[in-house]
Amino acid sequence: MRPLSPLIAGALIACGFAGALALAGDSKPPPADFELFANPVVAKGDGFEIRQNEVDDMVSGLNATLSSTRGQTIPDAQRRQIRNQMLDRLLLIRMLQQRATDEDRTKAQAAADQFVANTKAKARSEESYRRQLTAAGIKPALFETRAFEQALVETVLSREIKSKVVITDEQLREFYQEGIDLPARQIRETLSRLEQNLETNTPAYTENQTRLADLKKANLARVERPDRVKMRMVFLSTRDRASGADLPDDQKAAKRAKAQQAVDRSRAGEDFAALIRELSEDPDLETTGGEYTLSRESVTYPELRGVLFGLSAGQVSEVVETKAGYNVVQVLERLPGGRPTLEEIEKDLRELLAGQEMQQRLPAYFDQLKKDYHVDVTSSP
Repeated sequence: MRPLSPLIAGALIACGFAGALALAGDSKPPPADFELFANPVVAKGDGFEIRQNEVDDMVSGLNATLSSTRGQTIPDAQRRQIRNQMLDRLLLIRMLQQRATDEDRTKAQAAADQFVANTKAKARSEESYRRQLTAAGIKPALFETRAFEQALVETVLSREIKSKVVITDEQLREFYQEGIDLPARQIRETLSRLEQNLETNTPAYTENQTRLADLKKANLARVERPDRVKMRMVFLSTRDRASGADLPDDQKAAKRAKAQQAVDRSRAGEDFAALIRELSEDPDLETTGGEYTLSRESVTYPELRGVLFGLSAGQVSEVVETKAGYNVVQVLERLPGGRPTLEEIEKDLRELLAGQEMQQRLPAYFDQLKKDYHVDVTSSP
């Protein structure tokens, strides 16, 4: 399986599950003459075929995702490579759909239903949910179908690959104490081969030594828990929820006045949690109650970061304006950083290392699936 380019990987990480769904696009059935002449089969296997327009839709979806999240588009030099990667993704989806058991489908449906419910909760109303999907160019029914397909892929991969991965206690200790993970072990093996061949004075040896040191340092930093702040917030958006465009000045002024009310009323003695429930437009309000625990690195806007880490516990800020809107925050608790025990983070480390191992095994698994389903790539997309 072709590795994802940094461009695609970054887009998927930025968008998570929703970004992966967006890649599928919102295709419409082509007319018959288009089907015959301009929409050829580019790959087929036992029980399925993939046509050109499906790959095109995936690429268009990625382009839209990159544009909305990063202000980028696919470079021309990478377009062919990305088309091939999207074809691989479609092949994997089709083959895993056929491998799914009834239990897989039940689990996937539950995960997809939860994902859609969370998306609707963030939109705060059914109408807003539909409006946001329409603005993104995807119909609600197709979005929910794609949610199930994506959940099914993840469920089957977890059963067929991830469930067979064993992370030993020694691997956990190596990561926790030395910063050694799967990529670091691979670099270490390369260094060992170079040493055996008496190639320690070569640029390759020096380069791999540097890479290993940098990787170990970064991994050890991941174990450290940074200073954090527990806070709650009234948030008032200055952007249209569906389009993302800035609101008109008069609407911004009304939001600004509402945020100032939160400051004044909290300082007059009103309960800040009640003000959040009354005034905040936080899309995650129903699940979080407006309360978050954040590190410096996780706060997107520097103006908000400075306020959060400058307030004392119990203090309420003035109105803080960011590109997203107006914020009024109350610090509940300052949480000093430090190094947690291995037992405290064992579950997270096992998940991290198991994920690396699954990615390592995926190309061979994909190649075997193509043999099992007699996949024939008939033309380059």
